[in-house]
Amino acid sequence: MKSHSKPSDADLNPPPSYTEAIQQNAPPQPQQQQTRSASLGHQQHTHMPASSSRRTSAPATHVSRQFPPSFNMYNVSSFMDRRYVLGEHQDRPLYALSFHSGFSGQPDLVLHNGPTEDHPVLAAFQRESFSSSAIITLPPPPGCPGTRTGAEERLEPASSGFGSTTYVFTIETGPGNRRETFEWRHSRGGAVSQLGGKTSGWKLVRLATGPPSGLEGPGQGGGSSSSAATFVGGGDMSSDGKEVVAAWCWAVGSITKKLKFQFLGSGRTPGVLGERWAIMAVVSALRIWEHERRQKEN
Repeated sequence: MKSHSKPSDADLNPPPSYTEAIQQNAPPQPQQQQTRSASLGHQQHTHMPASSSRRTSAPATHVSRQFPPSFNMYNVSSFMDRRYVLGEHQDRPLYALSFHSGFSGQPDLVLHNGPTEDHPVLAAFQRESFSSSAIITLPPPPGCPGTRTGAEERLEPASSGFGSTTYVFTIETGPGNRRETFEWRHSRGGAVSQLGGKTSGWKLVRLATGPPSGLEGPGQGGGSSSSAATFVGGGDMSSDGKEVVAAWCWAVGSITKKLKFQFLGSGRTPGVLGERWAIMAVVSALRIWEHERRQKEN
């Protein structure tokens, strides 16, 4: 006689889609926030670390959603000003960017938490004098709301040993807030070529070789295995066997589209590496893009 096994909870409740996962993780918004900025994750803010050369508003203390899996940067400047936005389409911008000169008293770049420069600060970067290093200001680490502790991270240049420069940063990742190191490497490989832009660009390599803390089981570092159900694996690998978690390149064939960006592997799955990591990945890419733009103009 045949027996019929009871369907498991996983069969009855399949993993949520990308959009559903973001919506489930988002905190409830006040009823009075009916503007478009509310739907884009408008958050409360604390003060940035004190500095005589930085007068911008403070970054968000909580980020309710990640960037889309892939997006572009568009130049929407008028004749008199220089303006850029990030989004999947130019007519539906998600975030505004504002660039500032060294004499303005503002960071070199501010990423706004909404589609216009009137929205508050989400993150920013400031170049260090006489150096290719940059200080990137982010929302405080998870578990530290209302404080300035750890709000700044460094993006450092390093030699790859093959005559080219790489850029390295370390940041908290995943639900366990474990700090990991990542490296931007110049590349002509598949992670860049699939973007459909310039044939050479940059790939972001996760230097850790173990599973992200968001995928660890109870016996593997104290993480939760719940995120494993939505993990997007099978991404590109670097020549030294490390996971590629993001890539970007200059766009081609468009007057307004300037940069193409895509999350890959564990970087593509919401919550596995975390929202603060995602912001750091994007802002560090923008820092490298801005450095290359300056080199082209000089």
